[in-house]
Amino acid sequence: MEKNSKGSGFFAGLIFGGIIGVIIGFILSQKSGKFKDLVAQGREAIREAIEEGKEAAARKEA
Repeated sequence: MEKNSKGSGFFAGLIFGGIIGVIIGFILSQKSGKFKDLVAQGREAIREAIEEGKEAAARKEA
């Protein structure tokens, strides 16, 4: 049987996109307060993306 590997690419894209977003936020932030806010937002976005990915994978398996 052939396994569908699209899910792993999707998760990798989510993680990679989140990391790129955080890096761009680091570069563009001018004040340390804004920097800390951007880091927190980036972490939250990554957590949400991972959670959504897990839910999508669970729905697909069911």
